[in-house]
Amino acid sequence: MIKIGIGGIAGAGKSALRDMFKGDGAAVVNLDEVAHCFYSDPESDIYARLIAEFESRVAGLVNPDKSINRKKLGEFVFADRAALDKLNAIFYKAFRDYIENLIIELERKPLTEKTGSGLFVLDAAVLFDSGLDSLMDFNVWVGAKKETLVARLAERRKIRKKYAESIVETQLKAYSRFRVKADFTIDNDGTLAELKNMYLKLIKEIRENVNKS
Repeated sequence: MIKIGIGGIAGAGKSALRDMFKGDGAAVVNLDEVAHCFYSDPESDIYARLIAEFESRVAGLVNPDKSINRKKLGEFVFADRAALDKLNAIFYKAFRDYIENLIIELERKPLTEKTGSGLFVLDAAVLFDSGLDSLMDFNVWVGAKKETLVARLAERRKIRKKYAESIVETQLKAYSRFRVKADFTIDNDGTLAELKNMYLKLIKEIRENVNKS
């Protein structure tokens, strides 16, 4: 099984690239969805740590259904680097444990049961910062111009442009240095059709690299 990590800034198009892999039969994980499960489970250790660390500092942190209000927490941490670092520290070990266990589980299964394409794809904005890139065979960085990132993020998440700009600026400062660590780089400022062409080229190059090894 070939393990591929997809990293990059919010709004760059990681999810679109991930969905192209999924459409071709890859087993995919969206790390944001994994985080959502941690946020929404009051019985989890992660939930308890978030409450202990942020409830007194973030008004309305807990929703009526007891889940964590990610938007309010996000607005708080993206305006405070120390708070963001603390949030990341809480999540990174949990992420690594989850992905390591999932890979072990998948690799124990016959190829036809785990993924018809023989690919495992992890979509994670914090791919490099969290160290999850070390679990992958190949890592891909998806980037775009700042104005493209802001526009896509504001539209997709239905948030104010100013908030989208703060997220993009924070992530650029924190994660753009990881671009050079990627095995492959995709600059995604164009159309979905153009991204599809880059995806097909990427798949070809990855398989050629595997065949050489």
